[in-house]
Amino acid sequence: MPSTPIIAMIPDSPDARLLVELSSYADDLSDAGNAMDLAIDAGSQSPLWSPLTSYAVVAYMRAFGPSNVRSGLLHHISMPEAIADTHRMIHVYRNTTVAHSQSQLSMSLPIALLSDDQRVEKVMPFAVRHDLPPSVATRIAQAIDAVSELVETLIKPLVDRLADEHAQTSPATIASWPIPDFNHGDAGQFTGDSRRRHSPRFTFYWDDEPEAID
Repeated sequence: MPSTPIIAMIPDSPDARLLVELSSYADDLSDAGNAMDLAIDAGSQSPLWSPLTSYAVVAYMRAFGPSNVRSGLLHHISMPEAIADTHRMIHVYRNTTVAHSQSQLSMSLPIALLSDDQRVEKVMPFAVRHDLPPSVATRIAQAIDAVSELVETLIKPLVDRLADEHAQTSPATIASWPIPDFNHGDAGQFTGDSRRRHSPRFTFYWDDEPEAID
């Protein structure tokens, strides 16, 4: 006996497309907020500090960059003046330091190690990088939270409106609504070389052996 579906995908409409776009921003901001919270919990002396704060910056700015499937978040919101300076700093830091190596926050030098008589004994590369100060990370976390709240204020009336619109839709009509295309593949086929389409499609990539959990 087939099971009764408990979820359905809302059919295409301007509101449905807007909800998809807003939820995509919310997902980016959630990634950014979670990464920054984990970094702050770990502390600036942790080896996790740099990768977590860097990822938080990238995930945050991803919400503001237009792509082939959505506009940037500033198409839907105005940046609050209280966090405008922080937002600009995140943008610059992402471009000059995290995504590219162009700022004075990192420096590479050719170093000569000298012998006791001040002759070159060995040559080696030397690199130094300045990670985010904890106080700046806290400012970024607050900005992420503020923008996330703005997106949630846009999502709430939208989901309420869609729920009201479809509240009286018959089961027969709902049964004809579109179904996302879910596929499976081997992890060896994973490349990341794909583009989202208007018709939802998602592929799960599985390893042959499950990852061991200690």
